Amino acid sequence: MFAPLLAILFVSPTAVLRAQAPTADVRPLELSLADAVATALENDLSLKIEQVSSEISRYTFNSSWGAFDPLLRASASFEDSKQEINQPYIPVPSIDSKSTVFSTGVNYPLTTGGAFDLSFMQSASDTTFANINPSFSDTLALSFTQPLLRGAGSDYRTSLQRENELRMHKQDERVRQARQDLNQRVADAYWDLVASLEQLAVADETLTLGREQLDQNRRRLNAGVGTEVEVLQADTNVAQRIEQRLLREVAVKNAADKLKGLMYPGTDAAKWELELAPSTALPECDASQIPGWGEALVTALAQRTELKQQLLEIDAVEQQLVRASSERSAALDFVLSTRSGSLEGSEGQAFVSATSWDFPTHAASLSFSMPIGNRSALWAEKSARAAIRAARLVYDQLESQIVEEVRSAVRANQYSVEAVRAAQASSELARRQLA
Repeated sequence: MFAPLLAILFVSPTAVLRAQAPTADVRPLELSLADAVATALENDLSLKIEQVSSEISRYTFNSSWGAFDPLLRASASFEDSKQEINQPYIPVPSIDSKSTVFSTGVNYPLTTGGAFDLSFMQSASDTTFANINPSFSDTLALSFTQPLLRGAGSDYRTSLQRENELRMHKQDERVRQARQDLNQRVADAYWDLVASLEQLAVADETLTLGREQLDQNRRRLNAGVGTEVEVLQADTNVAQRIEQRLLREVAVKNAADKLKGLMYPGTDAAKWELELAPSTALPECDASQIPGWGEALVTALAQRTELKQQLLEIDAVEQQLVRASSERSAALDFVLSTRSGSLEGSEGQAFVSATSWDFPTHAASLSFSMPIGNRSALWAEKSARAAIRAARLVYDQLESQIVEEVRSAVRANQYSVEAVRAAQASSELARRQLA
């Protein structure tokens, strides 16, 4: 008498609506594991975020080399002045002067830390009582500056570019890790759905057997060879199996939604309402394919992307140490320069005289400076060394975690193979017992 009530209590509203509403003939989507992985790799938002971050790191690396792009500069000025004169031998109270100055140049930095600089300046002036009026002065100069201590060498000058390159490669490894994690999540969700469907099939078969037992007990009761208690027990058993079947149905839907969430992120109702039918067969269990944990560990240490990322991080922090160590040194710059100047009454003649290098001036100089104490550079170097130690400790920690994970994974695989064998033997014995 309690069976109908229990059946009503454990029937989900979704099942009631499905029973009341006419169902359309919608074929389930046959889905292989390879198709599920391919769809997830194409649509997964987390993977796309990592890929965009990889593009950003690549742009940052390329832009850092702009520090070695030549710099073109130019300027122009005009000045009109009037100067008071209080000299008895000059018959005018003031001198008027007009001057125009134009300069341009190119600075070309080198990866060694030095730089070439080529400049040209032209000035024209018109001054009262000047010997040459108007006068034109052109100056052409070339100089080379090379740091000898602080900032010297390509190791220092390109350390930032090298660090950005390492960050770029690290982000590429993060993309690879995201792909691997997504593959694993999709495979887990796929096989969870397969297991849920199998459990639902078992629940259906169990419910069918329970209903057959209930029908048999009722016929026995009507024939006078059974009891009402047996019918009640069978009726209760059916209600319990209906409950179990509903739980298995909900588990199937949850497993399907988890897989669809990986494959079709978003709010498209049509995608979420798809019925999935896994088509990939279960793999064969072969204990010979399971390597020993030592062999598996060698492969893991060579392939695990976490270790590769941490090695790149160590190299990147070492580039920071290169800069910090160089900036602790005193600054000693060596400068070579040569220039040619001219002063003529015509603009063209002034340019020809300057470019002919008729009146050159050559110079060589050393410039030295050193901060007293230099605490900023001192503590920056200590910080960089500590960061390297921390990065190496993280690498050792990752290695230890990987050893634990590999041993656990090998042990779990070996157990799973033995468990499948035991289940197969138990199933065969159950079939013989049923026969």
